[in-house]
Amino acid sequence: MKKRHILLLTAAIGLTLTACGTSKETAGVTSDNTTTGTSTEKESVQEQAQEPENLPASQEYVSSDGTYKVILLEALTQTDMQLPAGGAMMGLDGGSERKGFSGVSLRSGKSSIPGNPDDIESLDDFAEYITDMTLKGSGVTVSWEDTDAPSLEGAERCLAWEGVAISGISSGQAYGYFAETADSYYMVVLVGNDDDIEEARQILALELLEGASVAAGTKDFISGMTAVLDSVNGASVMETFKAMEDSGATKDQLEVIASQARSSLSESWGVENADDLMEMADWLMAEGHNQDALDFLAEFDVNEDMQRDAFDAALKEQNLDGGTYISLLAAYDAWEAYGDSAIAAWDLSRVGTILGFGYASGYCTYEEAMDKMLESATKAQELYDSWEDFNKSYLYGYSYWAEESLDDADSSAGERVKLVSDMEAQANGPYSVNWNIDLTKEW
Repeated sequence: MKKRHILLLTAAIGLTLTACGTSKETAGVTSDNTTTGTSTEKESVQEQAQEPENLPASQEYVSSDGTYKVILLEALTQTDMQLPAGGAMMGLDGGSERKGFSGVSLRSGKSSIPGNPDDIESLDDFAEYITDMTLKGSGVTVSWEDTDAPSLEGAERCLAWEGVAISGISSGQAYGYFAETADSYYMVVLVGNDDDIEEARQILALELLEGASVAAGTKDFISGMTAVLDSVNGASVMETFKAMEDSGATKDQLEVIASQARSSLSESWGVENADDLMEMADWLMAEGHNQDALDFLAEFDVNEDMQRDAFDAALKEQNLDGGTYISLLAAYDAWEAYGDSAIAAWDLSRVGTILGFGYASGYCTYEEAMDKMLESATKAQELYDSWEDFNKSYLYGYSYWAEESLDDADSSAGERVKLVSDMEAQANGPYSVNWNIDLTKEW
């Protein structure tokens, strides 16, 4: 079969760019260590009757976040990509040695699946969705059939599919393995020539790893700051674009994201070039909507002696429209909790967002974007004591900006409350990173 860069295709699909720009009006949707399976006591993807010395040479491929590993054919080229909310994807390519062989594996939090689908209620739904996303646009079609699924230690359920893969006039095989834990889904999809897939299935094994958050570093901390919007967008714009560049994406493939990013920055932020981008990032870190909120409260003479009930009564006397009323209450609650840092987390989180868009737009390099995001992360540590505080300030900021109550479960603000709650509960989610880690330049 003709070689396909499945990772590139998967990475770019379902990316809805939301910028959460400077206007408080909604911006729209154009910008915000025994290996499991190898033990004789368990089922395995390997053919148990075959002697180990006759098996194809294998190699371990560990995800970039350290949450899982895949045992597969030796000497594949691994390309990593960070998914929203701490998930991780690996592309495994056969290169010249195994032409046409391509694999994709991933771990995704159930609340932050790539592409942000809203109808995934089971492992079966996830498997159908993720295989469609993986193969869409690749020129490869597969007629899937159920097959026996090897067990996986730590998983609540597993399933496996096999099928004939068609690409033009060529055909081969495809294999998919899927598993779920309490908070995550896992997937391995392989496509290639008959012989390569047969060999791969003999040795394929997936293993869930523990302690990944212990090894998390500065980039993981920064990803935590943008995790909510990355999840809403379906992926990190920064990491998606970087992975596509590193994987050899064509100019046309990159331009799909670049054009959206430039449009988002222009329409939602008024950013047209590199100078505008850095000025906006500096404004977010120095003032942002946080200063707007504080100034708004000052107009009502808010001070430490004013109780919330008194402030609420004062607002009602003004006959304000519903959105402004909600916005001011959110500002008050944030100020009461965090003082002059009231909704600064909302601003600091968006530093990463606009710089990711700026990098994709060509307004800055990856290193320049990451350096500025490191400044934002350092300030976040100075202002807040924990992820819980950062996230609460972020949510107050979103409520202030969107003029939506955090208590309204049907609003976008209520949806973000649930999203944060779900991600905070993930064992290896974006907020499992130690808040007090030493932030250093690691790129």
